[in-house]
Amino acid sequence: MKRRKHQKFRSRGGIRLPAVITLCLALSLLIFSRAGGEPIAQKALTGLAHNSGFVTRAMALEFGVSPDDTAEVYTPRTAAAARDEQAENPLAESTYVPSSGTENDNPVLSAADKAATVSINNETSYDVDAADCLAADEHLSADGDGPQVLIYHTHGSESYTPDAAFPYTPTETERTTDTNYNVVRVGDELQKVLEDNGIEAVHIREIFDSPVYTGAYDRSLAVVEDTLAKYPSITTVIDVHRDSILTDDGRAYKTSCTINGEETAQLMLVVGTDDGGLYHPDWQENLNRAASLQYRLNRTYPTLMRPLNLRTQRFNQHATHSAFLVEVGSSGNTMTEALKGIRLFGEVLSAELTT
Repeated sequence: MKRRKHQKFRSRGGIRLPAVITLCLALSLLIFSRAGGEPIAQKALTGLAHNSGFVTRAMALEFGVSPDDTAEVYTPRTAAAARDEQAENPLAESTYVPSSGTENDNPVLSAADKAATVSINNETSYDVDAADCLAADEHLSADGDGPQVLIYHTHGSESYTPDAAFPYTPTETERTTDTNYNVVRVGDELQKVLEDNGIEAVHIREIFDSPVYTGAYDRSLAVVEDTLAKYPSITTVIDVHRDSILTDDGRAYKTSCTINGEETAQLMLVVGTDDGGLYHPDWQENLNRAASLQYRLNRTYPTLMRPLNLRTQRFNQHATHSAFLVEVGSSGNTMTEALKGIRLFGEVLSAELTT
């Protein structure tokens, strides 16, 4: 496997005008503030901070892309399940402040629409190519008798933005141990969709990240290994999470798309490697199978999936050859949006397993 020594980034001329406007605006506010208008300047800045359009363009300037470019996705690097598998506390968390209305008005983090293609957000030193992954022609499968799929949650207390359909009081910031309102409920829905399509699934509903967050991956791995030993028929293992992506002022983004006229949480497949030094010799097989699933998902629901995320951590995926982590929405999404997304994902996963 070749190591990637460096990565070149292509500049985009589309941000020049937004950059000039943003810099001029900042300079104007600074001059106005120095001239004695500090309260008014502060009020203007507060208004801009809550303007989703301005925030989107500011992020575009930060990442060097045009905000109108729909061919690629650029997300803050404070996201995903846990950047450090041995983290002592949840990462990228914010304090949720309920809004007075019933609408979910969290800003939307736009994601790519790449129908019939696979895009890999590669955070490792390995040189990988999506075309090579697809050319390997490796797929998830559900053959034989007994359970075929294992669903579990290393961070089971991860929850969503409360709404009228799923109101709850968080037991921790953006987290709850009530399985009616956290990602365990999302796992229940995935299990139901699979079994409605004739695929038997085992769902571990245990909470591993509360009351102690540290060591959650070690605790979940022990249960996963015991379950695989108990049910050797299991071919696919899925760790269901929800993402957390925040603005600088701590406001949660939602990863959202519209399918069949309904707002739906977007999902992201996360594949681990041995790049961080942990034993995981067969990670390429996991990646190939995840790429095949992503391809089918993109063909069926072009806006549902964010780019596949390849990471240095292994996320317990060395336990079997068909294992991956799926982020269902973000903390800015509602449970309603998350359930819509996982149902669509489950339908396509069922087809991938049986065809």
